[in-house]
Amino acid sequence: MIRTHLEDQVALVTGGARGIGAAIASRLAAGGAHVIVNYRGSEDDANAVVTAIHAAGGSAEALQADVADAQATETLFRGVFSEHGRLDILVNNAGVAKDALLATMRDRDWQKVIDVNLGGLQRCTRLALQRMMPARSGCIVNLSSIQALRGGRGQANYAAAKAGVLGLTRAAALEVADRGIRINAVLPGFIETDMTAMIQRRAGDEVLARIPAGRFGTPEDVAGLVLFLCSEDAAYITGQAFTVDGGMSIA
Repeated sequence: MIRTHLEDQVALVTGGARGIGAAIASRLAAGGAHVIVNYRGSEDDANAVVTAIHAAGGSAEALQADVADAQATETLFRGVFSEHGRLDILVNNAGVAKDALLATMRDRDWQKVIDVNLGGLQRCTRLALQRMMPARSGCIVNLSSIQALRGGRGQANYAAAKAGVLGLTRAAALEVADRGIRINAVLPGFIETDMTAMIQRRAGDEVLARIPAGRFGTPEDVAGLVLFLCSEDAAYITGQAFTVDGGMSIA
């Protein structure tokens, strides 16, 4: 049994209103943590996640902030620290996709994906470490993607940002390991979410044929690994990258 004793811990999940983020928030709350469900624009969805957590006996709240906005992100973290006095777990899940072939990709679509998927993650990690380092404890899980390893047609911006997440994870983990802080990355494959719905409609059979497990992943498949990485059983794991893709990356 995974030792998921997260009682009295405060966890922040960016992009926690839907999909993978919502599943992660629910699993951390079930493990005993008080979960802050961050969202950019999906207030109703975020409140629904919080309501479901409360109904299951957990503790959660929803806080709005666009992690691509430096001032908004700093305000978010100041609020968390002021209200709770600590941050034990950060899950950097917020992300966007703006797909286009590189030859025709607009600069603003390149920059938006970099700003959210890599810049926002860097900013949240830096702000979290400012509180975790003096406490000499903490856990950060960064959501990357198997596109960081495989690339993806029409996803040069997304693949570049997610590959950057891997480099940042390893470098940051090395810097803070002696402070009792662990930082790891999770690389989901094809997971059934709103973000992948269009791909599934257009090329679902083709994608499924490339997955040895024979099925698409669910947000809960990813959330289970994130919960483990935040647990006591992962106390000696840091700077690592874990794929959750049904074998797609090795096919």
